[in-house]
Amino acid sequence: MNINRIWSKIKNLLPRRKPKGYLAGKRLYLSGPIEHGEDKINWRIEPKNIFKEEFGLVVFDPFDDPKQQWVPTLTIARENQDYATIQKIAAAFVRKDLGAVDRSDILVSCLPFKVPTTGSHHEIINSNDTKKPTMLVCPQGKQFIPIWYYGFIPLEFMFGSFEELYEYLRQVNAGLHKDNDRWAFVYELI
Repeated sequence: MNINRIWSKIKNLLPRRKPKGYLAGKRLYLSGPIEHGEDKINWRIEPKNIFKEEFGLVVFDPFDDPKQQWVPTLTIARENQDYATIQKIAAAFVRKDLGAVDRSDILVSCLPFKVPTTGSHHEIINSNDTKKPTMLVCPQGKQFIPIWYYGFIPLEFMFGSFEELYEYLRQVNAGLHKDNDRWAFVYELI
């Protein structure tokens, strides 16, 4: 057995450090492309782990949800032009995901340049309409976030990388953004 495998087993037995700060225990919805993602690799794994381990956030990831079992049925329905089946399943997806957005405290959406993200747009708009912290990340750079969002998402909630977002969340976690009323529920100011 190699040393890395042994260390991994030992680490799993050690008590985990409980994250502290204002974000611990808050609910985050992780939005981003699923249907038209650039590849079939779940890009959410690393950010989800950081949100959980560093910040103590409770993350809802729609990609890692039991409803994904219906994707093969949707694919077949699309091939067969069975629009009634598509509508029935899609309506359930929308209801579940938007319900999770409603119950979240924070939304983070990954918006890769030129990748269609219809569900993400709906989630972003709903989150913003309820005045939650709604943060957008474009891995190719902030300048590629669709211009429409500049009309209603605060600039401080737009990031050109996940690293920029994490640094901002470290500030939030330390209590440095109490002057921004979008964080009022997270900071328990109201």
